[in-house]
Amino acid sequence: MKIKIAYDITVLGNYFSLFDSKIGIYRVTEELLLEMLKIDDINLFLVGLASETPATTSINCPLYIESYLREYSKNFVNSFESKFKLNFIYKNLFKVYFSKNFQKLPKYSLLSIFVRGLYKILQKSQLLLYDNNHQFFNFKEYDIFHSLFYKLPSEELTGNLPRLLMIYDLIPITAQQFVTPKLTSYFKELLKSINLQKDWITCISEYTRQEFCEYTGMSSERTFVTHLAADNKFYPVTDTSYIKTIIQQYNIPDKNYFLCLASQLDPRKNIAHLIKSFVRLLSEQPNLDVNLVLIGTQRHKRVEIINLMQKLSEFKDRIIFTGYVPDEDLSPLYSGATAFIFPSLYEGFGLPILEAMQCGTPVISSNATSLPEVAGEAAILVNPKDEDALCQAMINVLKDRNLCQNLTQKGLEKSKQFSWSKCAVKTVEIYKKILNH
Repeated sequence: MKIKIAYDITVLGNYFSLFDSKIGIYRVTEELLLEMLKIDDINLFLVGLASETPATTSINCPLYIESYLREYSKNFVNSFESKFKLNFIYKNLFKVYFSKNFQKLPKYSLLSIFVRGLYKILQKSQLLLYDNNHQFFNFKEYDIFHSLFYKLPSEELTGNLPRLLMIYDLIPITAQQFVTPKLTSYFKELLKSINLQKDWITCISEYTRQEFCEYTGMSSERTFVTHLAADNKFYPVTDTSYIKTIIQQYNIPDKNYFLCLASQLDPRKNIAHLIKSFVRLLSEQPNLDVNLVLIGTQRHKRVEIINLMQKLSEFKDRIIFTGYVPDEDLSPLYSGATAFIFPSLYEGFGLPILEAMQCGTPVISSNATSLPEVAGEAAILVNPKDEDALCQAMINVLKDRNLCQNLTQKGLEKSKQFSWSKCAVKTVEIYKKILNH
């Protein structure tokens, strides 16, 4: 008999319409979902039960399924209903608002002002139009509830249903300087939603698992590790003309370059340190013909980076900010790089390392937190605060061809140890252990 899973896709509903937010947790939720749908041992029922913005979730989750998983539209179980039965109106408003044609309209056209106004009213009125009295969920129809990110719903709603929550890291608690007070506050609520004696936790690395157990006091017997993986779309690109085409598309000069996925230029990614180390390298060895390419949305203005670049204006042509790059363009950018550099101060896993390795790119990584667990001996590991070590690592990959070939081979082999299929199979094994407990 198949295990019936209430699989929470709130993340996918909340962010699928924001093209430059399809990274990190969004990607994990989606990749694992796609693999889980292939497994015969389980029946996945897609829910948005963990949402605190019910109007957005009850409409956007079905829109996500309609856009990417149309054949599974019957699998979505909506747990919210508007007091005034207005879901149909809201859904069509969302469709218009996020349509490509609407986004092309002049911002101050009458239609644009009207639709944007209605959309803002909807956002502001969610708590008035939806409340807990209009939330429904029959926990008796499922075997397990699985949240991929958001805090667990009230036990009043989930009854005696076993609940599994994925924890990515404890950054909002243990490294609060890297996040907003709002995120720290929410993460504390998330931890409070966990019943340490009854609920179950899966972590994306052994590092995160140990840190979680130490902080919360939860028994390690109720926690598991499911390592992430790079998608199959990441591969070594050998077509140099294709690489050049993509490089030109992002205004990257046709010469050696170091690459870094800087996400949202988050301070935790240690981008300022990387820039300073790179500039120091150029200053000490001005004959080096190499650039630094930083990939990441610039929707969030990072004052530290802006101020630093103003001070280093003479090197501005050697440091390229591409902005957000969709997945389909990442393989040629990884493959064309001299090395991929990931100097992060704190990671729950470090997925970009595996993506780069799977593309055959030599990797220089921070040796902090979970990163040695992921990279192993397939990368050059350096202290993320040591400029000397990072500069020397960059020089080594620039000048030692044998080192690069060795790193490429080790990286390709290391990346094969991880796959979303393995992650999905391990997750189903966890379901079975929970039910047999």
